[in-house]
Amino acid sequence: MCGIASIFGKNPSATDIKKMISVIGHRGPDHQGFYSDNFVQLGSCRLSIFDLSNKGNMPMEDKSKRFSIIYNGEIYNFKELKKTYNLNTVSNSDTEVLIELFSKLEEKTFEVIKGIYAFIIYDKLKKKIFCVRDRLGVKPLYYSKINLNYYFCSEIKGLKSIIDKISVNSETVKFYLQSSFYDYSKDTFFENIHQVAQGSYIIFDLEKNTNIEKKYWSLDSKKKYLHSRDLDSLFLNSFKLQQMSDTKIGLNISSGIDSNLMIGYLNKLNNGQKNISANSYFYADKKFDHRNELEEMSSFYGWKINTLEITPKDVIESFDEVAFSQDEPFPGITTISKHLLVKKNYSNDCKVILEGQGGDDIAAGYKYYFPIYLLDKIFNFELKDFFTEIFYFKKKENINLPEFLFFFLNSIKGFYKGGVSADGTVAQKNGFLNIDVENINRIYKNTIFDFCKDESYLKKIIFRDLFFCKLPRILRTVDRASMAHGKEIRVPILDENIVEYFYSLNSDEYIKKGNLRHKYRELFLNHFKDNKFILKKKKYLPDPQTDWLKTKLFDWMYEKLTKQNFDLNGILNKKKLREYLLNFKSNKKINNSNFVWQLLNLEYLYRKNN
Repeated sequence: MCGIASIFGKNPSATDIKKMISVIGHRGPDHQGFYSDNFVQLGSCRLSIFDLSNKGNMPMEDKSKRFSIIYNGEIYNFKELKKTYNLNTVSNSDTEVLIELFSKLEEKTFEVIKGIYAFIIYDKLKKKIFCVRDRLGVKPLYYSKINLNYYFCSEIKGLKSIIDKISVNSETVKFYLQSSFYDYSKDTFFENIHQVAQGSYIIFDLEKNTNIEKKYWSLDSKKKYLHSRDLDSLFLNSFKLQQMSDTKIGLNISSGIDSNLMIGYLNKLNNGQKNISANSYFYADKKFDHRNELEEMSSFYGWKINTLEITPKDVIESFDEVAFSQDEPFPGITTISKHLLVKKNYSNDCKVILEGQGGDDIAAGYKYYFPIYLLDKIFNFELKDFFTEIFYFKKKENINLPEFLFFFLNSIKGFYKGGVSADGTVAQKNGFLNIDVENINRIYKNTIFDFCKDESYLKKIIFRDLFFCKLPRILRTVDRASMAHGKEIRVPILDENIVEYFYSLNSDEYIKKGNLRHKYRELFLNHFKDNKFILKKKKYLPDPQTDWLKTKLFDWMYEKLTKQNFDLNGILNKKKLREYLLNFKSNKKINNSNFVWQLLNLEYLYRKNN
């Protein structure tokens, strides 16, 4: 819901704030509004979801006129908060509840609101600015300091529109190439452009010219959350709240467990599909065409599921469009597919889309988690369990001992250094990157690994993926893919209570008898006993990216990456790269295209920013 921008400091420019809002206008096509004084410029483009009248427009003031707010997101418990704190409002918007609540509680507000949000509040009396981001970072907020002014915006492209010189952050590029991590810190792929950390806020005192960053939420594995004993009720409540909207809603689905869980709970709440628009993409490749499973789901649940075919031509023609909307490198063909699905399959009056992101991250669903779970068994001297779990895992995955050992060692390497895919495979770079590997490993250890301080290795990697690795980049790509077309994607599985519940589990509740996401699947089995989709084996090859880059997309990819002027400022050995790409095409043993996809992203990044 919406795009926001602010400039504050010395002589903030009204022209610049309007330019930033214009550039991110796709995030909020329903209204644009501005506020200014000698200290601050505030701008907003609104996507109307609650109270579609002009009473919900922004910037919005509280009744006392002391506070002004620009806000992107949704406060799911705003009706409850309105009643609890006896707030009188003239609109039915969550924005007004938020600003009136802040006028009463100030910083304590951040502890009681539940939702996805990034907002900026200006205290005109004390001349202070509060810049806040939600607990898991679903909604974005970027900033830059130029001379004596601070600039904030929902998207990097808004900041780039008013910054004269933009340089690619070479250190972020090197870390990305070596470890495959990005969106792992406040730094971005651009020099002097940063993002507010998840679960944090920054207070700027304009009179004293100071600022301080504070954390208002973090996960604690040792805390047993009293509210979390009934997981089913947590899911029900999350879906009940997150389907609330004054507009039509949609559902992005696949044939996996998370999508089945979403439909199961929505059926429980609504007794059927009602007017929810359910959509899924499929690939023009028989090996990756899951329409038969979608048809089975449609028949089983009684839902109509619309589909969109994604072809190699779509990838070629849409790559630059998607790269522009994303601002920074994005994970793969799946991001292009989602971008096109939102663009083509939803009507203008459907402004909210639910999606099942986060199940693997919170419940230990990635394949490479299993060897880390075994580390805990070794260090706790639970050797019988260690060998029993290996036996069940090998049987479940249908792999032999040498294959398991290869996977095990790769996953351990990825745990300590990064650079391993979700299925445990590694992209071989064959030494043609001019990168100080030891320095990258040091950064990883100091920035990520040592920060995840937990005695459990499994909890350490879950924490890593939630805040430094998998989830941040997923949430960023989800936000851009939807907001590029004026839609808001919500992620009900990532409700804070559900996240806290899973993080409070013991290791053996995550994985059992070689099965990942044990507790998650147990929930499904207990409450959807007749659902035949629960026992399906998890797929680790969800898209044809590698196959297409070796065949139908090879010429397009090869032409881009072998251009004379593409060398990542000397990082790449072009001769070795050409050899690698030709070997990538012909070598059937290479089944990981992550590195090639990274280079395609960087080719665009340098082409557009040099």
